[in-house]
Amino acid sequence: MFYQRFLILATLLGLLSACGGGSGAPATPAPPPVVVVDTDKDGSPDNQDVAPNDPLCFAASDAVGGVCYLKILASSRLKVVGNANGKIFFNSEDDALRLYAYDLKTRHFLGRVNMVGFTPVAYAYVPDHATLYVGDSAGKVHAYSESLQESTTLFASVKSAIGGMAAAGKYLMVEDGSGAWATHYVYDKQGKLTDSKDWNYYSRYYEWSAALSRLYFFRDAQTPNDLMYEVIDQSTGKISANGETPYHGSYIINGPIKANPSGSKVLLGSGDIYAAPELTWSGSLGSSVTNAAWIASGELISLSPAGTQTRLLRYDANNRRVEEVLIAGDVLEVAVDSGVNYLVVRLADHIDFVRYTPSDDTDGDGVPNTLDKFPLDKSAAVDSDNDGYPDAFLSGMSAADSTTGLTRDFYPLDASCHAQEEGDGVNCKVVMPAFTPDVVAGDGRDVIYLLSKANNRVYRWSKASGGYVSPYVVGQKSGTPESPVKMALSLEHQRLYLGYASGLITYISLSGDPVETRFASTAMAVGGLAATGNYLLAQDASGAWATHYIFDKQGKLTDSKDWNYYSRSYEWYGALSRIYFFRDDTSPNDLLYETIDQASGKISGDGETPYHGSYAIQGPIRVSLGGGRILLGSGDIYSGSDLTVVKSLGASVFDAQWLDSGGLVTMTASGTETRLASYDASIKLSGQQTVAGKPVAMLRMGTGIVVITQAADLSRLNFVSM
Repeated sequence: MFYQRFLILATLLGLLSACGGGSGAPATPAPPPVVVVDTDKDGSPDNQDVAPNDPLCFAASDAVGGVCYLKILASSRLKVVGNANGKIFFNSEDDALRLYAYDLKTRHFLGRVNMVGFTPVAYAYVPDHATLYVGDSAGKVHAYSESLQESTTLFASVKSAIGGMAAAGKYLMVEDGSGAWATHYVYDKQGKLTDSKDWNYYSRYYEWSAALSRLYFFRDAQTPNDLMYEVIDQSTGKISANGETPYHGSYIINGPIKANPSGSKVLLGSGDIYAAPELTWSGSLGSSVTNAAWIASGELISLSPAGTQTRLLRYDANNRRVEEVLIAGDVLEVAVDSGVNYLVVRLADHIDFVRYTPSDDTDGDGVPNTLDKFPLDKSAAVDSDNDGYPDAFLSGMSAADSTTGLTRDFYPLDASCHAQEEGDGVNCKVVMPAFTPDVVAGDGRDVIYLLSKANNRVYRWSKASGGYVSPYVVGQKSGTPESPVKMALSLEHQRLYLGYASGLITYISLSGDPVETRFASTAMAVGGLAATGNYLLAQDASGAWATHYIFDKQGKLTDSKDWNYYSRSYEWYGALSRIYFFRDDTSPNDLLYETIDQASGKISGDGETPYHGSYAIQGPIRVSLGGGRILLGSGDIYSGSDLTVVKSLGASVFDAQWLDSGGLVTMTASGTETRLASYDASIKLSGQQTVAGKPVAMLRMGTGIVVITQAADLSRLNFVSM
C-alpha cells in the first residue's frame, strides 16, 4: 500500500514539474491580447478596410477616397446599361461620365472608369464577347472588358450618330439613322461587319430571344408604332428574316420588351403579352409596368412605382397574380444569376442588391397569399365582407401587431359598417349614402345590383328582404386606386363581372366568398361588358376600330374580332345565341348582332338592320321573351327575324320590359316624376300611371317588374313592384 501511494505521489510531482510547477523554471509570460478595431462592424478590421467608417464596403475595388461606390452611385444620375450572367453595369453622371461593373457572384465591383473624349449615347453588354460596348454621338463603338479596361482600338464605326445597340446572341447589333429611315448593322466578336439592313427603325428598347434567335424592337420614330423583330442567324450573323405583329398600331406600344426563356411569350411595358412566334395578342396583366423579368417555372415579376417604394407583383404561368411585395426604394433592375433573383435597389443613401425569393405566404402568417385577405400583414387573414377590416386577429395577435393599421370588424358579415358604434353589436344601423347608380342589373328573382363608382360599392336591394342587404366592396387598391367602370351579371356563371379603364376584368361570386377576383384583361380600357350565355363578351378600343373578346368561365380567350364597335347598350337573347348591340362610335349608327357559339365560344355569325341610319338609334335594347320583337329606346320595334321595323311607340322611352303576355311596360321622365305606360300584345296603350322620382331603371322580377326611381334631391332610391 505504501509503495502504491509513493508511486502516485511521484507521478503527480512529475506532472506538476512538466507544467511549470514545483521546482521547475518560471513559465514564459503570455503575450498581451491583440486589440482588433472594426469601427463599422462589417467584419473587416479597420487596418484592412478601405472605408473603415462605412459598412457598405471594405475592399479596395469597391471604394475611392474612403467612400464606397455603392454610396457614390446613389447620389448620381444613374441607369443600368448591362445585365446578364450575374454582371451588372452602371452608367453614372456626376462630376464625370463613368462606368461601373459589379459582380453578383463575388459581391464586389470589377471596375470603374471615366468615359472621356466622346459623348456616350448607347450601351450593350454582350456576354458571348465578355464585352460592354458604348456607342457615341459620332458613330463610333468603344469596347470595354468586364473589368472596364477600354480596348486600345476602336471596335467599329457607323455612318452617323448611334441610336441604339443590343446584344444579339453571338453578335452585336448597332443602329444609326443612315440609309433609308435607319440601318441595323451586325458585328461579330472581332468587330467584323456580318450584315446590315436599311429601311429599318430606331427603337428605345431591344430584347434578344435566344430561343428564336430574334431581336425584338419597336419603330419608335414611325407612326403607328409596333413590335418588330429580326432573326439574326447565329452561324453567319446574317439578318435572315424579319416581321412584326399583325396589328400595326392597334395596341399600345411602350417598353420595356421582355421575352420569356422559351420564346413563347413577349411582354411589353403596356402590360400586354404577345404569343410568339406569331406575335398575336394573348392577354394583359391589366396594368402597365416599368420593368419586369421572367423567372423560374414560367412565372413573371413586374415592377411599378408606389410612392417612395416599388411594387413587385408576381404572376404564375397562367398570368394569375399570386404575390405582392412592397420594396423600399427604387428598383432599377432585376438580375437573375444561377437561378437566384436579385433586385438592384436605389435607396436614399446607397445602392443595394436585395435577394428576392418568391413566397406563397409573403407575410409568413401561415395563410397562403391567394387565401389571405391581408397578405402583407401577419396579424390577420380573414375578411368575410371584404371591407378592409378583419373579422378577427390571428391567434396571439392584436391591433398592436398590425403593420398596416388594421382594426377589428365588429360586423364581419356586413360591409355597411365595421366600428362597434355603427350598430347595436349584432346588426348595422345602415344609413345608405346618397348615390346615383352607374349600372343596374337584376337576377330576375330577388336581388338588384347597383354599381356606384364613386363609392366603390355594388349596393344590393332584395325584394324578399324589402330593402338593402350588405353591399359588395369593389375597386382596385393595389397601385393607382381604380374604380370599375362597367358591370355585367352572368346568371350562368353566377358572377357579377366588373370592367376597369386599365383593361382589367374581375368578378364577384354570387354563391361563394364575395371577394373581387381577377378574371382577365383587355388590351385597352374596358368599353363594354355583356353576359353571353356560357361566355362573357368584353369590348375595348384596340384593333381596327374596336375589338370584341369572348372569354369562357375560366377566363380563357375563346375568340376575338376587331373591325368592331363600341356600344352603350347590349342585350343577350339565348334562344338564338345572339348578342345585340349598337355602333355608337360610328355614323350612321345601327342595330347589330353577333352569334356566339355556345359550344366553342367562337363568334360564328353577325348581322345588322337593312337601314344604316334611316331610323333613330338609342338604348336600351329590349328583346321580347319569345325573341320576335326588339324594342329600342327610340320607341321603334324591330322584327327579331330580319331586323326590319314593324311598329313604333311614337316616342322614345327611358327603359322598358316585355311581359309574359307579349305586352310591354315602359318608363319615361315626366318632370320630377316617372310615367309608366302599359301596352298589350298588339302594342296598344292599355294604361298609364305616375310614380315619384326620376327614372333610373326597370327590371323583370319573377313574373312582375320592379321600377327604380330616384328622389329629386338624390337622397334615396325608390323601388316599386308591379
